[in-house]
Amino acid sequence: MDETDSLFAAIPPKRKEIDNIFRKYRFSKEQLATLAAHLAQDCFREYYDAMDPEVEEVTPERLHSNHLIDSLQQLLDYGFDPNVFAGEHYDNVMWDLQYVDAPNVGAAAMRLLLEHGANPNAICPSERESIFDCLDFQVSYDCYSHDYFFMVQCWLILIGYGGWPRCNRPPVIMLNGNSMEIFKNFEYYDYEIERLPEKSDTYGNWIMHIFDVRTGIEVARF
Repeated sequence: MDETDSLFAAIPPKRKEIDNIFRKYRFSKEQLATLAAHLAQDCFREYYDAMDPEVEEVTPERLHSNHLIDSLQQLLDYGFDPNVFAGEHYDNVMWDLQYVDAPNVGAAAMRLLLEHGANPNAICPSERESIFDCLDFQVSYDCYSHDYFFMVQCWLILIGYGGWPRCNRPPVIMLNGNSMEIFKNFEYYDYEIERLPEKSDTYGNWIMHIFDVRTGIEVARF
């Protein structure tokens, strides 16, 4: 499996060689899940580094994230199940995609997997919380993080496909008769943070206004 890992990690990935290996050998569900998790892990912080002129070895043209979605599709073509947790660390690509800090990539990869049966409320055995609860917590507390925008994108796509907190509160307040399914097209939505007085009773002392970038109309609030 190490050889296949290396072929996926090449930029660009060695697609023909990967196909030849998959045709020749049968991979277990756990092995495929591990390969998928490694694809996401290779993308951690690389976009952030590519935007830093002092990090010369990483450039926008040579990013693993540029090839992530095609690589996940290739794994899906050979039977990858996005709901499998693999190994002693319970590797799972859905869990790792929230940390892909490239515009649209993490959420688009999640959408691909959700369309292929990924569970937006799957619980990680080691964390004893769902991927959605993990993101919901980070969106609630982490609004100063450099990758907050990308986490919000992932959070919205999970909401669009049925992500729901285990505490059973609605994840967002939908406005103007909109359905949460609109967030399946997460690219059309952005947000603004409204700061509230420190003595406000509102959770986190801020409100997130989510709006349609095409119309400027607010569609949801958090």
